[in-house]
Amino acid sequence: MNDQILISLLMTTLVILFVWGKWRYDAVSLVMLSIFVILGFISPTDAFMGLGHPAVITVALVLLISKGLEKSGFISFVGMKLETIVSSQFQFIVIICFTVALLSTFMNNIGAMAMLLPITLGICKKMEWNPSNVLMPLAFSSILGGMNTKIGTPPNIIIAEMRGDYSNIDFSFFDFSYVAIPVCILGIIFISFFGTRLISHRKIKEEHKPLIELDDYLVEMIIEKDSPLIDKRAYEFRNELDIDTSLMGFIGNDQKKSEIHGNYKLFEGQILILKINPDDISEIQEKFKLQINSGNTLIQSEDHFGSLEAIIIPKSRLIGRKYNYFKRLIGENFSLLGLWRKGLKFRFRLSNEIFKSGDVLLIANRGNELKIAEKLELAGLMPLWKREFDIIKTSSKSLIAISIFSISLISIILEILPIIIAFLLCVLAFASTRLLTGESVYRHIDWPVVVLLAAMIPIGNTLNEYGISNLIASSLANYSSFLNLFWILVILMVITMFMSDIINNAATAVIMTPIAYNIAIETNQSIDAFLMTVAIGASCAFLSPIGHQCNTLIMGPGNYKFGDYWKLGLPLEIIIISVSVPLIIFFWT
Repeated sequence: MNDQILISLLMTTLVILFVWGKWRYDAVSLVMLSIFVILGFISPTDAFMGLGHPAVITVALVLLISKGLEKSGFISFVGMKLETIVSSQFQFIVIICFTVALLSTFMNNIGAMAMLLPITLGICKKMEWNPSNVLMPLAFSSILGGMNTKIGTPPNIIIAEMRGDYSNIDFSFFDFSYVAIPVCILGIIFISFFGTRLISHRKIKEEHKPLIELDDYLVEMIIEKDSPLIDKRAYEFRNELDIDTSLMGFIGNDQKKSEIHGNYKLFEGQILILKINPDDISEIQEKFKLQINSGNTLIQSEDHFGSLEAIIIPKSRLIGRKYNYFKRLIGENFSLLGLWRKGLKFRFRLSNEIFKSGDVLLIANRGNELKIAEKLELAGLMPLWKREFDIIKTSSKSLIAISIFSISLISIILEILPIIIAFLLCVLAFASTRLLTGESVYRHIDWPVVVLLAAMIPIGNTLNEYGISNLIASSLANYSSFLNLFWILVILMVITMFMSDIINNAATAVIMTPIAYNIAIETNQSIDAFLMTVAIGASCAFLSPIGHQCNTLIMGPGNYKFGDYWKLGLPLEIIIISVSVPLIIFFWT
């Protein structure tokens, strides 16, 4: 009993740390795994069993296949087709939602959404639509599409493999489709017809504001020796700036930011802090003889460089790092000019900012398009704007990639090959056609997710080994003894949805699956029905930007606030519960 109490306390702490979000999921799970080993709840040998678990390997392979399809030019083809057929915002929302759902059905849903995000932003800009109307439907539809098959989302992979542990037969490729496809279709219909009415709109003036509030970029500039600003007062400089540019402050000798008063006299070498639209940078530099202070001496005022905005994706190497790491990773042809972040305060120097997922960086670049694209990919940066180079990659290998992937799917569906072997051969085939290179194979694996799963699987097993899952299941079963199967599944799905909204959905699946299994045993009900309930619930993270990486990616470009998600997400989750539970009972009991 003491062991059960201690393990329960540790699991509670784990969930609290996940919700808090101060530290990365993978780091938290590794630390907790170490504690379990030290306390003797997990043997040193079993601590590493997660690394070889079929679910972990399958997730890694799916991520690689998604990247190979992206590099093949397949998404470029999709983007060009979308541009030619779009005529209205409603039509575009319907098309893009079903497109991303279809892609998410056969590849990782995060990858599918990330590939279509730049295309969606480009079309919104071209058509002068408010991106907040489109991006949330895009993200939610990607999540819905991922539920349709075994490989669309990590929870499905995990639950399928754990079902194999319970009954020696895991879920097949399309077992999830019986429930998920109707849910996906109805969900997208709801999103398409009612989404724009429930989403909080960020007002856009008639002249059409940029998709991202680019005037929030903070840029440091140095006064050069021939600058007309020397010996001028700050108020005189402010009077010469247009409405979109502001003199915010300066960097003192102590390297700290300070506000600048109107009578302050400007001098050569002084570092000024400007709040500026990136399109105005070159004009400001030339007019006032200012030099970008980015920590990179290669960027001079007379240099010709392009600029681009790129979002830090959830698996980026930059997360938790500062500008010095950015400079070492990206190289000499890139320089950080500005940073956009929700709630950015005027307190820190750009060079001292710690990068977070969802940050938008304004980057100066020099070099050819291929090198730029490679460096951005290396850093985990996704371009949002088509400026000096084409953000939509082109390639002649799309037919080859689709053919290879299709053969792999057919071999899985017909049960010719196990899913791991089929996808491993697919990755090797991608590598042989140079869609994936040796280094990129390791780079494109979402290691934080892999490490999280590898650590959580042995931790989750302790819930069964020490009888905690059975204890929870017995309590819930006794409490719900007066309820029928419908309401038991509803309660289980609501609990799972809630957990998925506040912690990683893969971790939710690992924690809730053994509990669901034991509830099914205690109530003498179909195990499959309870596992399928967890699968649907774990994938439904629509109430917050932290529950799913797709939601995180759109927060900045869509200019959403934390509370915007539940306005569309809550009625969507209610619809999903109302539709999925009867379908689960019909097909799986």
